[in-house]
Amino acid sequence: MSILANFKYGKPEHSDLGETLKKLAILLALVAISVVLSTPVAAQDIEAEAWVSLDKTPYEPGQQGKIFITVRNVGDDPIEVKNLTVEFSQWMRYTDEGWDPLGNETVVYDPVVIIPSKEGVALDAITFTVPDDDRAHSTLVDLAIYTNKGRLPSHSIMGWNDRIDVMDPFNLRYLRAMDNIVTVLTILAILAIVSAIVVAAAIFLQGRRSGVTWAKEE
Repeated sequence: MSILANFKYGKPEHSDLGETLKKLAILLALVAISVVLSTPVAAQDIEAEAWVSLDKTPYEPGQQGKIFITVRNVGDDPIEVKNLTVEFSQWMRYTDEGWDPLGNETVVYDPVVIIPSKEGVALDAITFTVPDDDRAHSTLVDLAIYTNKGRLPSHSIMGWNDRIDVMDPFNLRYLRAMDNIVTVLTILAILAIVSAIVVAAAIFLQGRRSGVTWAKEE
């Protein structure tokens, strides 16, 4: 209701004006609460770091691999590792039943893994299998490690480049073909060397036999 509409004969109706101001105060309070709730809360600092490595690189389509994870507590208080998740972004595929998260894994530690101050603990290796279909290509990996103080920041996960490299199937076939050619050429070279040795030995033995015969004739 407009404030001007609250005036009759040049005098405001105090009851209507008070009601309007009350509604305005409630509206301002709701706006203030929404602003507070929408403001990001600073995450609690986690004095820990994770070192990640792979058992090999690159991988071939269909091969199995392992991700090794060691969490080190660099703070003064113990920390607890509760769970971790691994997501292979480029290996997901949409099917009739929804997204097929190939290889994605969640590990829940029960009991939790307690890491004392200034110590490190190697977690169980994460095993994965590279797809052997049209998804057989390199993928980014989202590794999330959750502790009693929250999720370990991504900048605290070190030792790798957050991806798994997979050899291109075409290049892999080419390399295998080249390996086969090299193998065949190596076998042919060995056979040629052996044949040359056999021929040389035969000529040598033939010459010795000829020498003995000439001595008898004299």
